[in-house]
Amino acid sequence: MPFSAFVFDMDGTLLDNMGFHIKIWIEFLASIGVVIDKETFTRRTVGRVNPEILRDLVNSALTDEEVDVFSLRKEIMYRERFTPHMREVPGLTVFLAQTWRQCIPVALATSAGRENADYVLNGLDIAQYFSAVVVAEDIQHGKPDPEIFLKAASRLGTAPENCLVFEDSPNGLEAAHRAGMRAVALTTTFKADQLAHLNAVLQVVSDYTGLSPEKLLASG
Repeated sequence: MPFSAFVFDMDGTLLDNMGFHIKIWIEFLASIGVVIDKETFTRRTVGRVNPEILRDLVNSALTDEEVDVFSLRKEIMYRERFTPHMREVPGLTVFLAQTWRQCIPVALATSAGRENADYVLNGLDIAQYFSAVVVAEDIQHGKPDPEIFLKAASRLGTAPENCLVFEDSPNGLEAAHRAGMRAVALTTTFKADQLAHLNAVLQVVSDYTGLSPEKLLASG
């Protein structure tokens, strides 16, 4: 059955920012007394929402209020420092414009919070291409739980198996698989050989240059 809708992750998928994001997380954690290396942080956290990350790495007994304070401090730190470096993954806007002209429904499904999602969509000037947006505040469980992708499909009014996901992380790709979706894996954060064998993966690419919405829809 051909695909009929696209669902995009954000960090590492719309923009190549995961390295910077991880750097800020590590600096923030160090500022509150938690020392962790990049490899361990990446393995334990990519795709998860802030409350899960903070309760895993800082203190499992953190209250919701403490989580909110820590999350706000970290996200402000990230946005203030990343703005001069914001760049789309090459070919993204051209690909989204082609998708829009063909009336293909598109959703954003990100473990980031609403402010960060707005920051990226407006910063890259691509908000107009997304007819549905699902963010951390909309879900209870981060990736690899499929909740975020299932909610995105529901908001698009599309069956999960008809959605093609664009993702950059093993956790995100596993979430797509659990949602019954296939995926295009981007190598912005992980190497191709770390992604190509995963269950959901239909294709591995470095960016959107040369991708055809028509061919991807038909590949279902």
